[in-house]
Amino acid sequence: MVKQWYRQLVRLSVPTGWPRWGLVGMVCCVLLWGGGGRLAIADAPPGLDLTLQTADGKTLRLADWRGKVVLVNFWATWCPPCREEIPALTRFQARYADLGVVVVGINYMDQADQAQLVQFIAQHHINYPIVYGDPDRLEPLATQLGGVFGLPITKLLDRQGRMVATHVGGLTEQDLQEWVAPFLTTTAATAEK
Repeated sequence: MVKQWYRQLVRLSVPTGWPRWGLVGMVCCVLLWGGGGRLAIADAPPGLDLTLQTADGKTLRLADWRGKVVLVNFWATWCPPCREEIPALTRFQARYADLGVVVVGINYMDQADQAQLVQFIAQHHINYPIVYGDPDRLEPLATQLGGVFGLPITKLLDRQGRMVATHVGGLTEQDLQEWVAPFLTTTAATAEK
């Protein structure tokens, strides 16, 4: 349903000659730019064993990271707050990887082809996997994780694979520290038992 709404909005709101994603992308990002809203969700999302393709041609499943704290970040190359949070996510991944943190970027609602995405990843020194694929293939993942109604949006999965929180809007390093660090200490102690 969201995909159909987005496609209609693209057709209706973008004047001829503009990039299809320009105006719509800006509207979606502006609506959520300062969001920072959080929603706690305790249920485990079903189907985390979906096979996903990364921009560099590898396959992954979120279920393979049980035992780790996983941040699933839905983003797009055209989204200003998405681009703004990339350095914070990259530094967070580097700093906390040894403590069992995995950041996964889901390239969502984006017109970039695979070659453009690979180039973007290299230019921005992204050190975490970026999932790329047909929107119809990514929609079930988005739905199973509670939906994606704007970008960026990040879902936090605990070490048992349960979605424990959602952050709407861009993340800073301080946001990540405050938001994720408590789950590292709490879930690390639980995982050792």
